[in-house]
Amino acid sequence: MPKDSRQGSTLWSTVLADLRTRLDAGEFTERFPSDRELVAHYGVSRHTVREAVRRLDMIERRPRVGGLVRTPPTVLRRLLDTLTALGVQTSRTTTTGEHHSVEIAGRLDRAPRTLLTVHTAVLRADGGPLICLQICSAASDSVPSELADMLLDGSDRESGQVSVVYEGTVPAAPDPEVCEALGIPTGSVTFCIEARLDLADGAPILQRAYVRPDRYPCILQFSAP
Repeated sequence: MPKDSRQGSTLWSTVLADLRTRLDAGEFTERFPSDRELVAHYGVSRHTVREAVRRLDMIERRPRVGGLVRTPPTVLRRLLDTLTALGVQTSRTTTTGEHHSVEIAGRLDRAPRTLLTVHTAVLRADGGPLICLQICSAASDSVPSELADMLLDGSDRESGQVSVVYEGTVPAAPDPEVCEALGIPTGSVTFCIEARLDLADGAPILQRAYVRPDRYPCILQFSAP
C-alpha cells in the first residue's frame, strides 16, 4: 500500500495506476468506491485519492455514496461532440450494400466467404463531406441500417446497444468509392477511426470512419500500447 510519507505525486500516480488495473480487470461494475473507502483501502489522504480519481474520466462521482463507471466515449464520439461544441451544422445520408471481403470477415471472426452487409453514412459538415462511416457485419446478423445513424448521433451510447471491443486511429488510403463520397481524389490519404463493436445480442460489427484531414485543424496523439 502507498504511504503518505512518500512524495504526493508518487502517491496519487501509484493509486491511479492500481485503480486503472482494477478497472481493466472488471472491478467496480456495480459501484465505484467513495473517497472514504479508497482512503481506508490505500492508507493515503483524501487529497491523494481525489487527485487520482480526478484523472479517471470514466468515473461519475456521487457525493458520499461512491460513483458509477461510465463507458468512455469513442474517438468518433469525441470528434462529433467537438463539432457540436463548435456549432458546426451537419447532415447525413445513408446507403446499404452487400459484398465479400476476406479481410473484414476475418476481423469479425467469420468464415472468409461470409456475405457482408455494409451500411455507409456520409456526414456533411458546414455543407461539405467530412466523414464516411462504414458499418460492416455478417449479412446473417441482420444489423439494422439505423445503426450508422445511431453511431453518428450518440443514441447507441445512451441505449447501451453497442460495446467497444477495441478501437484505433490510423492514416489510410480508402477505396475509390469512399474517396468519391468524401469529394477527394482517388488515392488520397485520410484518417481512419476503426473499431470492433459488439451489439447487445453479441453480433460483431466493424466500424470504419474515414475523416477528411483538410476540413478542420486537428491534433492526433499516438501512444505505445
